[in-house]
Amino acid sequence: MLVLLDQPSQKKQLAPFISGTNGHVVMGGVLVGLQRGRVYADQLFAPKSALIWAKNEMFYLIGRSDNAHFNGLVRELLVQELLPEALDAGEDMLNLEVYPEPGSDWSPVLHHMFNGRLQEGLRVPFQFNLAKYEQWLQRSSSSLFVPPGYVVQVIDRAVMLEDKSRIIEQEILKFWHSVEDFFQYGAGTCTVYEGQVVGTCISVFLRGIHHETGINTYDPIHRGKGLATAMASAYVQSVLERNCVPHWTTEDFRHDSIAIAGKLGFDQGRAYPVYYMPIQEFLDC
Repeated sequence: MLVLLDQPSQKKQLAPFISGTNGHVVMGGVLVGLQRGRVYADQLFAPKSALIWAKNEMFYLIGRSDNAHFNGLVRELLVQELLPEALDAGEDMLNLEVYPEPGSDWSPVLHHMFNGRLQEGLRVPFQFNLAKYEQWLQRSSSSLFVPPGYVVQVIDRAVMLEDKSRIIEQEILKFWHSVEDFFQYGAGTCTVYEGQVVGTCISVFLRGIHHETGINTYDPIHRGKGLATAMASAYVQSVLERNCVPHWTTEDFRHDSIAIAGKLGFDQGRAYPVYYMPIQEFLDC
């Protein structure tokens, strides 16, 4: 069976695998134990291959791809434990990224592991550019507003207490082990309309000073009004006030998200593959 790495010293062994990767903030948050997820490896010491599950976000296969015993156990673990748990938690799509050791190729492994049913998409990473953000802020300071009736707020304990629907708490606990951890290390903003939280923008994963952004306007009726841009701008400011760095990653078909990142001074990087399929389809095959 695969080895569950649940101690910081054990998970630290995987740090060299993720250095410089597109998903390092997400994986890093799981490895240091701030965000919810699990880490499995082929062996306890000096692992050569590993599976990282960042809950409500992504699965990652890292390291050597020619580890046949490990590969077979990954499929078994996904089918018997992890994907049913993900379904119960409200996830319906398996999303997967791979980071091979140099000279390895996960493509044939994935084809076999998922019976050739994985679809391939593209993820778009962004790198924050402070100078561009400050220029945008100067240009938009007089025009950045939200429609009447909407209020953008920084998430603090008082704002959370006012959220009777507990949307903010639910969003935080999708990713963080506790609300206390979020208030100590994370940052976030929300939009309120007639006393109801209709959108959030929070740190969903965190590694060191690096914050991965998660943004959501929950009901389509509130979209297209500039709320996401206003929330994201306030969120970026909050992250910067902590002397930290915001990160932004999205899918290539999320044109609104790409546009917002561009407005806020993020430089778009090269898109890279992400693999996906409905969880239930995989469990049924």
